[in-house]
Amino acid sequence: MRIVAVVAMLIVASAASPQERPAAEQGEPKKKQPEAVAAPAGAPDRTIETFGDWSIVCAASGGGGERSCEVNTSIVLRGQSAPFARIAVVRPAKDKPVQLIAVVPVNIATASPAKISADTGASELSLPFRSCMPGGCVAQTEVTKDKLQTLGKTQGQLTLVDASGKPASVEFSLRGFDQALEAYLRRQEK
Repeated sequence: MRIVAVVAMLIVASAASPQERPAAEQGEPKKKQPEAVAAPAGAPDRTIETFGDWSIVCAASGGGGERSCEVNTSIVLRGQSAPFARIAVVRPAKDKPVQLIAVVPVNIATASPAKISADTGASELSLPFRSCMPGGCVAQTEVTKDKLQTLGKTQGQLTLVDASGKPASVEFSLRGFDQALEAYLRRQEK
C-alpha cells in the first residue's frame, strides 16, 4: 500500500510536467537533452527530468531527506487540457521488483484489469486494479525490465472497460520511454 501512496503523491506532484500535451501537438520526435527542472518556490522538493514524452519525477517523500522517484507520462485526450490518465514505472528499492502503475478515471469497471500494449504487438500487460480514490483508480502489476523494453518505441495503448461494460482504448506516446527507464534504473543501481 505504501507504493500506491508514494505513486499517488508523485503523480499529483507531476501535474505540471512538460509532457502533458495533447496528442495532436506531439509531432515528430525532437532530439533534446534531458533537462532537470527545479520545483517552483514554495512547492514540495521536486525535480523533473524529461526524455521525449516521458519524465523521471523525484519528490521528497517525508522527513529525513528521502526522495522517491518514478518514470511517468500523462495521457491527454485531444481537445482536453487535464490528463485523462497517467502511467508510471516505480521500483521502491533496487532489491524490489519494478511496478507498472496506471492511474485512470473512476468511471471504469474495476473487475476488468487495465491493459497496456504497444506497437510491437507482441506484448500486452494486464494491470489489476488495487484501489480507487476521488482522483482516480490505481491499477498495478509487477513487471520485469525485459518485459517493459518489449513495449516498443512509438505508440502504446491503454485499454479500459468503462462502467457500462464497453472496452475503450487510448493511445499514448512511448517516445523517450526506453531512455527514461534506463536512466531511472541506472540511478537506482548506484
